[in-house]
Amino acid sequence: MTTSDELRFIARVARMYYFDNMKQPDIAKHLYISQASVSRLLKKASLNGIVQISINEPKGTFLELEERIKQHFNLSEVIIASCEQDEETQIFSRIGQAAAQFFSATLQQDEVIGISSWSESLLNMVNNLNNNFKISAKKIIQIQGGIGSPTVQKHASILSSKLAKITHAEQILLPAQGIIGSTEARTILMADPFVQATLEQFKEITMALVGIGPISPEKLLADSGNILTKAEMNTIAQKKAVGDICLHFYNNKGKPLQTAIDQRIIGITLEQLKTIPRVIGIAGGKNKIEAILGALSGRLINILITDQFTAMRIIKSIDQQS
Repeated sequence: MTTSDELRFIARVARMYYFDNMKQPDIAKHLYISQASVSRLLKKASLNGIVQISINEPKGTFLELEERIKQHFNLSEVIIASCEQDEETQIFSRIGQAAAQFFSATLQQDEVIGISSWSESLLNMVNNLNNNFKISAKKIIQIQGGIGSPTVQKHASILSSKLAKITHAEQILLPAQGIIGSTEARTILMADPFVQATLEQFKEITMALVGIGPISPEKLLADSGNILTKAEMNTIAQKKAVGDICLHFYNNKGKPLQTAIDQRIIGITLEQLKTIPRVIGIAGGKNKIEAILGALSGRLINILITDQFTAMRIIKSIDQQS
């Protein structure tokens, strides 16, 4: 049992460290004890309730929600953006801002970044990045072919181009459509040396930025010209797909679904995505909850950036399964 004299000494060490802002080596020197003893006494201060740490969560932050989702799905990080309204336009804007802050704070020197072509949240992220980056990325690689009309496909390359300019990186484009008209045409394009050169560089990627799509096309994608026929979408729905990442569909467990469309896609696969150290999924909104849950369950991403309304729906789903 710790005596009152010992507790008094522990409290003294704790006061010097927490209130007087003394460093552990200085405390050790002042009290003629070892630095290891100081560290041990500070731990005892916590165990005996002498030191109690309280975090006053700032308004607009959701640390407990983030931690619950992070622990349940074994993620590296969860970032929840504050939104005033559960409305799509505002959600995309706010999670884009949150993603820009996280990206800026965690970007490592000479990172190789993969970015998917389509996501309104990704567009908002890039548009919210500060142009005064002190850290430089090595490459920005387009990991998914363009989608929709030629004008819109050009817009996708502008996204990676802007990110490359901001991060002082080399831009690597994927010079092909995301979904090709036939398997024969895909085979020809896959043999193209420029396409092959980009695909070969996927193995260098250290961070991937991806959107998470619902089964029904998002407005941004629908406006570009629907790339899948109604019959194809019905087939995907019959296979119980809940969402897609980089045009690859998966079920509610995050298991990739084999479809005929796979033989027409040019871009990164879900298996390749899983080998990347940081895969950041940026998504939110009512219509994406099943797609996000599937991606989390299958660990298709290991970092989630979303809004508090979507986060609360994720927690509700977790509680219902318990």
